[in-house]
Amino acid sequence: MKARFGSIFITKTRDEWADIFYGTDACCVPVLNAHEAARHPHAVARGSFAPTPGKEGFFEPAPAPKLSRTPGHTPRPSPTPGGETRVVLADFGFGPQEVATLLESGAVAEASGGAATGRQSKL
Repeated sequence: MKARFGSIFITKTRDEWADIFYGTDACCVPVLNAHEAARHPHAVARGSFAPTPGKEGFFEPAPAPKLSRTPGHTPRPSPTPGGETRVVLADFGFGPQEVATLLESGAVAEASGGAATGRQSKL
């Protein structure tokens, strides 16, 4: 049976089969790649994908389900390693002098230019 189905399905492209089955009650849909899925009319209408920050033309899944009180966050830029060192240490209760000592000793490091994400340090 597997060989029979294979010999039939190989005669047409994926999109040709999708057109043949479109509008029927057969459970037959094409398997889309990531780019196709993000641009599919159903996914676009539901807001299922959002643009990937910093990568024009790329998309990533948007938060789902979309809840009214906790809607989730849309994709945002990847963090820069060490980009929030001072902010994180302050959040954990380290004072300015303790942070300076940790930085000077090399126990922690920060990205050049300091905070990269815009979070404000309490220091």
